[in-house]
Amino acid sequence: MKLKRRSITDVQRLTPSAAVAAQTPDWNVWLRLIERKRRLMARLWPFGRPFSLSFFLSMTAVSFRLDGVEVSEAEAAEAVADSPRRNRFRSRLSQRMRNHLAILRSIQRLLTAGQALTVSTVVRWYTSVSCGLSNSALTGATMDRISAVVGRMSSPRLRLQPAVQEVAHLHAQLMADPLVPSFNGIMTRLLLCYHLGRCGLPPVLFDPSVDIQLLANEAMLLPRLMDLIDASYSLMLTEKLQEAS
Repeated sequence: MKLKRRSITDVQRLTPSAAVAAQTPDWNVWLRLIERKRRLMARLWPFGRPFSLSFFLSMTAVSFRLDGVEVSEAEAAEAVADSPRRNRFRSRLSQRMRNHLAILRSIQRLLTAGQALTVSTVVRWYTSVSCGLSNSALTGATMDRISAVVGRMSSPRLRLQPAVQEVAHLHAQLMADPLVPSFNGIMTRLLLCYHLGRCGLPPVLFDPSVDIQLLANEAMLLPRLMDLIDASYSLMLTEKLQEAS
């Protein structure tokens, strides 16, 4: 299979058109493509492919920008850098980005170990992401809803097509009807990362300039998610080719 080489920048520039997003996805073509890439990934990394720090930094910067917090990838990298020359106290935004990156890494550890997500873990994520900025307590109704969401994600569909449809449906639902009172977008994207991984799929990298308009629209989100899953596989395989060359 001949691969088109992609970088993280290429993935971020992979923008949808309204015409394409409105069409019914061609499942036969997409499923064959993804299954080929999954088999190739399994041969190259039989114990799972760890994602690069640069990919997680991009995910962190993008997620914050989608929530209206203007940060660059360079600023995200600076926030998580360990340097003796840094000031002793970090800004709250820097700490939130460090916490976000730590959560992404913990999600990968959960997935590698095959561990189910728990309500208490999601609450810890929320505390870390808010970093003292949220004054709204999680009500009993919210905790019950988190429990229901965690249950759905921990028992994913076995077949690829219904799995991706369920991921898109739940993500759009949580964006349209917020799960938590503050920082719902960031939290929902962290849950999306886990949900995709639980289905055996890679995390995806949204584009803040266009994707904010479709994240709560399931009909538009589904084909976009399919494109981004394909792009993530291409990016990982490209990195492997570059390592070998």
